Amino acid sequence: MDANNPEYDDRSDDDGTNSETSDDVVEVGPNEFPGYFQERGNRLFHSHGRSPYPLPVDTAEQQRLNGLNALVRRLIGDHSVGPVRDLLALAPGEQRRVLDLGTGTGQWILDMAREFPHVRFYGVDIVPIATRYPPPNVTFEMHDIMEPSRYATGSIDMVHARSITLAVRDYRALVVEVARVLRRGGLFVSCEWARCLTMDDGSDVRSRAPRACAFFDAVREALRVRRGLESMAARIPQLLVDSRHFSHVEAKVYRVPIGDWSSDIENKEIGREFRESMAVYANSMYALLSEGPRGMYASALIEGFIRDIWSVPGLVSSYYTVHARRM
Repeated sequence: MDANNPEYDDRSDDDGTNSETSDDVVEVGPNEFPGYFQERGNRLFHSHGRSPYPLPVDTAEQQRLNGLNALVRRLIGDHSVGPVRDLLALAPGEQRRVLDLGTGTGQWILDMAREFPHVRFYGVDIVPIATRYPPPNVTFEMHDIMEPSRYATGSIDMVHARSITLAVRDYRALVVEVARVLRRGGLFVSCEWARCLTMDDGSDVRSRAPRACAFFDAVREALRVRRGLESMAARIPQLLVDSRHFSHVEAKVYRVPIGDWSSDIENKEIGREFRESMAVYANSMYALLSEGPRGMYASALIEGFIRDIWSVPGLVSSYYTVHARRM
């Protein structure tokens, strides 16, 4: 069947006939468990040998991701930036489709699927940690997002990519694949956290929070040297322009407080929750930081980071967002 044909019923995708994997891959039995996960230092990680993703995929990290999903919703005021509601509005005779890259726990898709029950949602990830019992308009699949996907050219209305730069060594190649699967006029949405901190008042963060800066310096170095990952959050809008596949590229950076120092009641609550999330994130980075010759300093770097985010008022993280239309 042709996914570009309005008569195409994509429920046939779910039986695996058009894919190497289908939505039943999330039904992982006890004997299959070692094939997807490995335990290191009392934390659970993916066992996908080619993926550079460094964070655990255990309960603590899943709870952090779900908490971040709720926090981002409060931060931006919706499930996503961009003209998503117009794009996904119910249109008689048309089936809208959304692809979520690096879906993780799948919470973003589940929230969207409840609000847009007429839209088909696909979530892909290298580990099966999303629910085994999604709603009828949701399909979760196992897939490495750096490999070509099974989706037909021009068959997707929206591609959503949030916090995936920890799993993508070549973002330019990813942009090409996103452009392939999107229909003309389709929407690409990218959201990424910066791997550094700033001060709300513009003062020198290195003198105000040296231990937090040392932590992120070490994280960026370890990601680059040990995983081949560069910091991409601020560069994605230009990559979209340079690809010549996208138009109407609109970027926005949200400044997110760390801690409850803000005088604004909503930002105070967001900052309090985000500080807790950042502490979990720091501990989740232990395995990465402990690799290599500087591994002996991993615990001290994490402890110093957590002390700074609890004791230094005015710390801010940046959340980079961009949306663009497929030409």
